[in-house]
Amino acid sequence: MEGLTQPHWWILNHVAGAPEQWTRISLTAKLSPFDRQDTDFEAVYADLASRGWIAETGGRLTLTEAGEEGRQRATARNLKVHEQMHNGVETADYVTTLNVLRRMIANLGGNSDLP
Repeated sequence: MEGLTQPHWWILNHVAGAPEQWTRISLTAKLSPFDRQDTDFEAVYADLASRGWIAETGGRLTLTEAGEEGRQRATARNLKVHEQMHNGVETADYVTTLNVLRRMIANLGGNSDLP
């Protein structure tokens, strides 16, 4: 295990999906509403930078080659868990369940637009 938390995963995927779009401030603002553990996002950025996984140019975040490799390893681990969790669950049932849960969240005034 590489000691990645959900906030690590969020940051890696957002930065990979939009290189040089995100600053620490803008990405933290996007992710904070979904954080229920009072994450110190600056500590997560510092950890990723110390691993050599993210870089900043002009305040904009990008993944390094090592960062993309780490993200790919994490993706592979997540896929294994996803396959195990979904064993015997039809895709249509899974989609229906997610849609029902999102509707319930919205009914209670929440935001189901996950990071």
